[in-house]
Amino acid sequence: MGYIKTIGLLLVWPIFYLCAQAPIEYRNLDGVNDPKRWGPSECETSVSTRKAWDQPVVRMHIPVDYHGGEKAYPIGWPRMYLNLKPEEQGWQDYDRLEFQLYTESSRSELPKRPLNFHLYNKQGQKKLISITSATVGKCITFTLNISDIGVAGEITKLGFNINESDYADKDMVDFHIGGFRLARATVAQVTELKPAAPAIFCDNRVLPIEVVVEGPPEKLTHGIPLQLKCDKHIALTKTLPVIRGRQTLYMPLSDAKIEPGKYTLIAFPEEPTLRKEATITITSSPWE
Repeated sequence: MGYIKTIGLLLVWPIFYLCAQAPIEYRNLDGVNDPKRWGPSECETSVSTRKAWDQPVVRMHIPVDYHGGEKAYPIGWPRMYLNLKPEEQGWQDYDRLEFQLYTESSRSELPKRPLNFHLYNKQGQKKLISITSATVGKCITFTLNISDIGVAGEITKLGFNINESDYADKDMVDFHIGGFRLARATVAQVTELKPAAPAIFCDNRVLPIEVVVEGPPEKLTHGIPLQLKCDKHIALTKTLPVIRGRQTLYMPLSDAKIEPGKYTLIAFPEEPTLRKEATITITSSPWE
């Protein structure tokens, strides 16, 4: 898989890869992987020996100390922050943010809320996410849908912190964080698909569907094909209009006679690389 290298803090030429579902374009945020740009407090930052997608990784070293830190808050919030440069902003044309995280610790298991990720805009509005999937000795890929950030305008600042109260005094923990990149699909695709409820009555007028859609806006204008199938019987096929991101679609059911049974909901039923499936139960109605 080819890629273009450039010297500097930000890769501005796109990189194209092929994933299992559809072509994806990546934009590496190279400068975010530089530990010198992160401002640590009650922790230390350094260059990690690890790599993430061949990109540098920041090591966030945290010695949990119930008696150190700020005088007013000895059991505090070890943290680090980074201000994004203007050329590292402009995420609205992408579908998701990704980075990799590897964890080392003196503990065998991490607390329920091992690490928090922050995103800020110019006005100081914040999105806070607890990365509960962090695991000792395991590398994970963290993915955030841009549409789920829910903060107005450009993201201008990133941060990570732990709550020392979630750890024991004298615990040691190292988070290796890097490979920050933005990703966007070059074709319309559905990355998440599920009915809004596990079951509906057969006389419902619509089937509410929760989806996350990726792809260029001009390719989303054609909508996405959806099929409702019971065993080998195709009960209904519809193409519904969509926008990029997380949304709820309403599939009309009035065009077909829907019998009770277990159904499969399929997005892109005729395209194997884009196909996504979910199940739903349709029950008899007490009003029929």
